[in-house]
Amino acid sequence: MKTQARVVVVGGGSLGVNLLYHLTKEGWTDVMLVEKGELTSGSTWHAAGLCPNFNGNVSLAKIHDYTIKLYNEILPAETGLPSTFHKTGSLRLGHTEIEEDWFRQVVSMSKMLGIEANIISAAEAKQINPLMEFDDCRIIVHTPNDGHVDPTSVVMPLAQLARQNGAEISLRNRVIDINQLENGEWEVITEKGTIIAEHVVNAAGSYGPEVGAMVGVNVPIVNLEHQYLVTDPHPEVEKLGFEMPVVRDSWADSYLRQEGNGLLIGPYETHGCRPWALDGMDWGFDMELLAPDLERLMPWLEKCMERQPIFRDVGIRTIVNGPITHTPDDMPLVGPQAGLKNFWNLCGASIGIAQGGIGKYLAQWMVHGETEINMLSLDSRRFGDWADKQYTTIRAIECYERMYALTAPNDNRPHGRPKRTSPLYQVLNEKGAKWGVRQGFEKPLWFTTDKVRKDSLSWRHSASFEVVAEECKAVQEAAGIHDLTGSAKFRVTGPDAMAFLNKLSCNKLPGKDGTIGLSLFHAPEGGIQAELSITRINSESFYLIGCIGSENRDLQWLQLHSEGYDVDVKNVTEEVGALLLTGPRSREILQQLTESDLSNASFPWLAAQNILLDGTQTLAIRVSYAGELGWELHMPSYHLISIYEHLMEVGEPLGLRDFGGYAFNSMRLEKAYRAYGSEFTEEISAVEAGMDRFIDCSRDFIGVDYLRARQEKGTERQLAYLIFSDDLPCEISGNESVLHDDKVIGVTTSGAFGHRVGKSIGFAYIQTELMKEGTELIVETPMGPRTALVSNKPAYDARNEKLRG
Repeated sequence: MKTQARVVVVGGGSLGVNLLYHLTKEGWTDVMLVEKGELTSGSTWHAAGLCPNFNGNVSLAKIHDYTIKLYNEILPAETGLPSTFHKTGSLRLGHTEIEEDWFRQVVSMSKMLGIEANIISAAEAKQINPLMEFDDCRIIVHTPNDGHVDPTSVVMPLAQLARQNGAEISLRNRVIDINQLENGEWEVITEKGTIIAEHVVNAAGSYGPEVGAMVGVNVPIVNLEHQYLVTDPHPEVEKLGFEMPVVRDSWADSYLRQEGNGLLIGPYETHGCRPWALDGMDWGFDMELLAPDLERLMPWLEKCMERQPIFRDVGIRTIVNGPITHTPDDMPLVGPQAGLKNFWNLCGASIGIAQGGIGKYLAQWMVHGETEINMLSLDSRRFGDWADKQYTTIRAIECYERMYALTAPNDNRPHGRPKRTSPLYQVLNEKGAKWGVRQGFEKPLWFTTDKVRKDSLSWRHSASFEVVAEECKAVQEAAGIHDLTGSAKFRVTGPDAMAFLNKLSCNKLPGKDGTIGLSLFHAPEGGIQAELSITRINSESFYLIGCIGSENRDLQWLQLHSEGYDVDVKNVTEEVGALLLTGPRSREILQQLTESDLSNASFPWLAAQNILLDGTQTLAIRVSYAGELGWELHMPSYHLISIYEHLMEVGEPLGLRDFGGYAFNSMRLEKAYRAYGSEFTEEISAVEAGMDRFIDCSRDFIGVDYLRARQEKGTERQLAYLIFSDDLPCEISGNESVLHDDKVIGVTTSGAFGHRVGKSIGFAYIQTELMKEGTELIVETPMGPRTALVSNKPAYDARNEKLRG
């Protein structure tokens, strides 16, 4: 066994082996995988091997599509062996209006990705699978190019190819401990010796938390029992002469497929789900199963008998009950570990066979510093220490028990919450706030009224629609207040603070004390890594505000690039509270709490001043993401309630009203303001995003060469601002297909109804040649096609007269 390697991958399941193979394809051949047992001896060996093309998450859809190509095309081509992939296709069955809308959303997204997904009739489904009943289905989606695979039949050849490319695999060799050395390298201590590595990857599956504990970090994974059964052969199956497609049915909460001439059926219990090994894994657990419990599955198996009547006729040959890893949101943990350098996660996948292709994108991330797809929703830094074992277990059970449940853009699953809150949480809760959550932080979405007490789950205009309209109207005509505490906030101080941020920012930094600017940080190859507003307190002190969803990503980006600079980077997210007071009467309201001159001459737009509010030092910043006159007010969090209540006391007689994130999103889109995670993502740059006035390529910064090249050569796609010319009550939510002359030419990023302008609006990345004022485009939404026109100016206050007022 070698004692030095560039990368050590801990764990030899589907994900670990896929990563090893893809690292060698990216040119890193000095890589090593260490596995305590045999390859695939964890949850991989007992997996059902399903590889679906029906995905609601665009990044996972790309990963699944690539994984299928890897197993069915790339692997046979490289090994010279026939494909072992069962390309049976799949049927997804829906039974409600919400499911129908959701399925149509997925089909629109699939079209944009080039993944075949077709809505078919019950009669057509019966032709594809004559041994099932479909008459009760409201909608059926057929994905003809997916299927299933025996996990071992693809993992073993990938391991052999990795070896041929220079990788080393050490089996029956448990990692005992991992330590970081003073020079930044990692000491990986195994039963067979010690390896010094530049990078370590936690691909330990069920043992992911144990490996994380070796380096002092919490890995939010829990094992849940999952059972499936295999039946005896049935003569009707044998007579078919072809293999039936995989079927996933939300009514039976089960997947059903053919196994040989028998059936394989796997229910996801909607109640009674069981976690396993909550006190930690036994290192001796290897290629083992748990005791079967068929009785627990009976309510769902009985439904499966109605869906597939021949199931009643056959005996059960095998019951498989194995532990499967789940995370709090059922998305894998992929990417850098927060707080550590060159320590990576690749674990937590509940369907790791279908997601083996993640290895390609993590390999890109490790080798090149960025990936070709947006990894934000999978980034392991989306969780912090707040995602403890209890939270992880509660959320994982919720995800498992709703595996096939319907969903919608306003779906806010409640279990395990709240976890992180603003000091105003209880105050706003009592005022009827309805909450969403980002990175564990509760954020108000809208406020109930006497007429509307709860929202309805929908892809269409929901019950909260009219309430959001009222909130927007209050902001437009009088004033609104919004709790901004759930934002990522950092202080960067020190003699080199300006030089340091100048190295990261594509935009010039604010040139004067007490001014603010917007900045995008890029990777070396141009992908957007962060969006932050930067307030210059003085040349050695800056205050940065970003999206709470990227809090740990932003912090780590700042920390990793601070080496060699005399700066201090501090995360003050929890200790600083913040409010947005905005609207035409906001100055009149705020002036009653301070003696500072708030006039336009003394406090212009994009200025920042420390003012006294009720005797409290408050950083007031003259900006408003809602597009009206306004101030962001940043103060010690313990003063937040007092100042909020005083503002409401003097402001309510003037029309001041609470507003939530739904209204905020509507108003920022009316102003054509971009958002991180939708318009700004790591697979595009500021050039494609239309942020030219925020790019200064006359100086050096990370990614400048890429941006210069993009500016010189032009881009194939650009971010278009869309104003819809119809009134279909279904807003775009992102990742819908955009068509021109019946051809897919782009993809939406976000949208909303603009209540101040009375039109639906949104953003989409489209072919550059179509970026002309008035170009008519079609967006495929859950309710059908919508017509939109490209606009080169914001729908609301295009000259910023209200902001500057």
